[in-house]
Amino acid sequence: MAPDGGGVNAQILDLITDRALDLQRFSAGQQKEVTKFLKELETELISLLAKIDPVGVQRSRYRDQRLEDLLRQVRDTIKAGYRAQGSVLIGELRELAELEAKFASASVNDTVGIALMDNALTRAELGALADGVLVQGAPVTEWWERQAGDTLYRFTDQMRLGMAQGETIGQLIRRVRGGIQNAEPISGLLNVSRRHAESLVRSATQAVSQGARQATYERNADVLDGVIWASTLDLRTTLGCAVRDQKQYSLPDFKPIGHDLPWGNGPGQRHWGCRSTSAPVVKSWRDLGFELDDLPDATRASMDGQVPSDTSFEVWLSKKSKSAQDEALGAGRADLWRKGLISFRELVDGQGRELSLQQLRERL
Repeated sequence: MAPDGGGVNAQILDLITDRALDLQRFSAGQQKEVTKFLKELETELISLLAKIDPVGVQRSRYRDQRLEDLLRQVRDTIKAGYRAQGSVLIGELRELAELEAKFASASVNDTVGIALMDNALTRAELGALADGVLVQGAPVTEWWERQAGDTLYRFTDQMRLGMAQGETIGQLIRRVRGGIQNAEPISGLLNVSRRHAESLVRSATQAVSQGARQATYERNADVLDGVIWASTLDLRTTLGCAVRDQKQYSLPDFKPIGHDLPWGNGPGQRHWGCRSTSAPVVKSWRDLGFELDDLPDATRASMDGQVPSDTSFEVWLSKKSKSAQDEALGAGRADLWRKGLISFRELVDGQGRELSLQQLRERL
């Protein structure tokens, strides 16, 4: 479809782009809460560790027994802590699903000026959606349980390794907290837990948001011509998402329209930390059964069903510096693209997966 920078669909896409910033702020708040939880957990683990034996006592059967006792306490502490924090996370995701479903319909209705889309999803349906949404193939609750187990395994391994090396309590504590040991900086073992938890929060937020909007679009497919893939316009966007930007797909089967890039898992779930989303393509007034070409003045815009394409990722990237293009695509790929030897679409294979530089050269 032809570009339409001032139409209804362009305005809806602008609202969705602005919404992405709100979601980033929401996700940042969740990440702060997770970091706070892990810091409190670290303090509790260190407190338990400090009670293994009296100051100055070295490795002994007594100390080994205290370590095993400690690990049993730690197991209960980690499981209970993660369970409580996971309940908070799931509760927030359920509320987010409700908010995003309302936003999906409101972004269309407020722009058009009439109640074109319904809030067709019940609270129970949205709660089930939040509980069941998959992040890289597994529900959020399952990922959270895995992270609890990983944290316990890392703690256990580090403590047993330190004990085997005859480390003091202070040295064992540094394995948990981080610091300088043997003149070398060491990272606290919960730093890995923090990175994994933050990544899960970001991915889950985007997946639930996208899932709630997408379910709303599907329930209102009779007034839509489909959806378009909307990728974040920055240099952290993956190539697979970049080439799909502004591509249109049908509802409810998500078949490509005018291109051959598959929908796959869809935006928000294509990879860890995926920030892509989708935007609805509203039908024209005539397709909806109204003999109108333009909306009344009070409703601000014409509705012609066209998809805005003048702000695609490729167009956006073409206006960036050579170094920025190299950063986004890789120097070799960017050079082939700039020289016109390959198209932007040819940067990925038939399934939308990134091609290696050697594979690209073989296609020339």
